[in-house]
Amino acid sequence: MLSLKSITWATSLIIVIMAGLYAILGLPPGLDTYYATLYFHSIGVGIAALATYLVISIFNLQKYEPPIDFPISYRAFAAVVFAAAGGIFYLSPILDASFPDIPLGLYVVAFILIGDVGGALFVQLAIMPRKQAGTYKPKMKAFPPRMWPQYVLRMIPKRKEFSLYAKAGAGYWLALLSVGSAFIAGMIGFANLWMMIFGVGIFSFLVPFFGDAGTFVGALAGPHSHEMGLAIMAGVVALVAHRFKVLDVKGLRRNVADIGLWISSIGIVAITVVMVLEAVINFAPPVLFQGGPDGVNGMAGDDTVMVITALGAMIALIPLALAKLGGKSSWKDGVRLTLLGTWVAAVINSVLEGFYIEFHEDVFGSTMSANHDVFANVNPMFGIFTLAALALVLLAVDYYQVGGMLRRVTGWLAGVGLIVATLGTSLWAFVDPTIGGFSYWLYILGVMIIGVSALTAVGIMYKAKIRRIARSEG
Repeated sequence: MLSLKSITWATSLIIVIMAGLYAILGLPPGLDTYYATLYFHSIGVGIAALATYLVISIFNLQKYEPPIDFPISYRAFAAVVFAAAGGIFYLSPILDASFPDIPLGLYVVAFILIGDVGGALFVQLAIMPRKQAGTYKPKMKAFPPRMWPQYVLRMIPKRKEFSLYAKAGAGYWLALLSVGSAFIAGMIGFANLWMMIFGVGIFSFLVPFFGDAGTFVGALAGPHSHEMGLAIMAGVVALVAHRFKVLDVKGLRRNVADIGLWISSIGIVAITVVMVLEAVINFAPPVLFQGGPDGVNGMAGDDTVMVITALGAMIALIPLALAKLGGKSSWKDGVRLTLLGTWVAAVINSVLEGFYIEFHEDVFGSTMSANHDVFANVNPMFGIFTLAALALVLLAVDYYQVGGMLRRVTGWLAGVGLIVATLGTSLWAFVDPTIGGFSYWLYILGVMIIGVSALTAVGIMYKAKIRRIARSEG
């Protein structure tokens, strides 16, 4: 009924609309940050769904997914619709007051659906090498209760199938680990929402690690958002490597890309472990290179672990920029160049600027506290999620292979917007932290240009010609 292409451009459009409504209308003054955080998930669920479509498309999972009536992509799109509907309620004080429980209910449905998508996508990726080799063929057509353990255990590969995973490649493993990490981050977020609604309940045994229930509930938000953002960006790296076919060539470029992708894989596993420990037992990695008054300066331990993933991505960036598709190097194509540029912008915003602030915390915690506040707000909104959304939209444009003037316009608009917004965030956080100043409006201008490029990208996807995918499951 619905093609992947259709729900990809529709989801991209919904992301742009919900982001635009947030920026233009803002949240009503009577609503606190709880509602602001929930509204943002109208955009966040869309980003997760867009990543899901691209995993399915680029790894050709649609060919191997069981022929069910409500496939993974449909569930992801349903989550987007429910989350967007919930967000509309929070933008209207009248609607929110008239129907106080409906928007939260819509979000809960969206979260359940997107959580189910994350788990199902992980399972499909995990068994994909065996499906491709024809060794995964469950013989049961009906599943009586006594047979379920046998069916579940069949998902674990046998010893003779290990070689299939050894040959799957670094790109596959980074994609699988990123999806798994995103699923875990989603479960942390769902637990956080559950406790905000119903109290700590069955999780009360973890409260002593945090001191009190309020601190425990509040502490879950950070690991959820940071791990989710990093997992999606790491997934983009894996998808780009697969899409650009950099692992299909031989020689130095492939070796460098392999090294970068494996480093990112190690990083995503490490940060997942750290984030889970932070959420469960209030684990705090040691601060490195401490200095300044009372040791306030230094690299935060969890941020240091995150850098491993970024380091791998930057190593892989070089062979990806030189990779040729259709006889044209990636760096000569505006869409692909800007796509790779989102990684550079993320490193500038989150790594270079973030560590600079951490090494000068004595200043940014006192005389430059206003600058610190700006960075604390801009970094997750732009440095993580806006860049992740832009990267996914551009990757979708490249995947559907529509050329011509509209593609060139999209690539260069996105590139200009990326440069302007990155420059604006840097100046706003480090030079003039006032709202309404030149730096502030430069950042807004850059984001607006990015938004326009996303709309032209939607037009490209809408125009794309596609072919039907035959299912081989059976």
